[in-house]
This record gives sequence, structure tokens and C-alpha cells, in this order.
Amino acid sequence: MDAQKTTELITQILKEESNGYLMSSCITEKPRAVSHPMVSNFNDYVKDNLNITDTVHLKTQSRLYKKFKITADLVPNKNILTQKQFEEFEQKSENGGFRFWDWLDTNCENGFCSISKPIFNETFDLAYVQIGTVCGGLCGGGEERIYELVNGKWIEKESLGSWVS
Repeated sequence: MDAQKTTELITQILKEESNGYLMSSCITEKPRAVSHPMVSNFNDYVKDNLNITDTVHLKTQSRLYKKFKITADLVPNKNILTQKQFEEFEQKSENGGFRFWDWLDTNCENGFCSISKPIFNETFDLAYVQIGTVCGGLCGGGEERIYELVNGKWIEKESLGSWVS
């Protein structure tokens, strides 16, 4: 059930945000263009916003969220920037002569974007998702949202927070 709902929601958000936060031709394998909420306990924050009462379910969702990676079957029309590539970029930058923003301008239309794995409540009809984009050194934005499944379609129920650079 989790994998099916994850695919449904990410696919829908990618379509809806194709001219917004997720318009870039490149997407990160792991969320990088997202802002994490300034809360003391992320699990409690998610639990409260999704009305989760089953702690085993919450732990499972948290584990899946942390290990999730974007794959080509989820985003067939985007180039995936891997964790390994970012590590290589950092290494090249430290050694000098490599400018990440120049590479990004050449290889990715509209910077890069990210989406997190949705965290679902027990009935898989509420979900927490983070999305964002980075379009340059001081250019980007993103949101954390709650989605609700209504009549077979995910509806943005609430924006919990946003960031802009």
C-alpha cells in the first residue's frame, strides 16, 4: 500500500508543480532542495499533523522516509542527480577549478528540484510532503505540505511552511 500511494502522490505532485517548484529538468535522488521544520522532534511534528496514533506505523513511515530515493520510473522525464554526484561536486570544488553553479546552468534547465517521500497516516489518506527547488546560489524556494485523499485524488489540504532564497 505504501509504495502504491507514494507513487500516486509523487506522480500527481510532479504534474501539478510542472510549472512551479518542480519545473527543473533535474531532480535530486534524495531531498536537498527542502527545508526541514524548526521543531525539536520531527516525528512528533509529523505525528501531530497527520493524527497518527500507532507508534509502530510512525516508525515504519519514518524509516521509509529516511531511506527513500527518487528513481527513474517515478520521474522518467527528469535527470536524477545522485548523492554520489553531489559528493563528487563537493570534492571537485574543494580541489578548485570546478564551479557547481556553472555546471548546473549547463546541465539542468531551471536548476534542480527535490521531493521527499510522503509520510502517511495509518489509513493512507493524509500525507506530509516536502518539495523545493534551487535555481542558483541565492535562488530557490520550497514548501512542506499536508495532502488529503478525497474521492481518489490528492488535495493540498495545508501548507505548513515555506522558504525562499
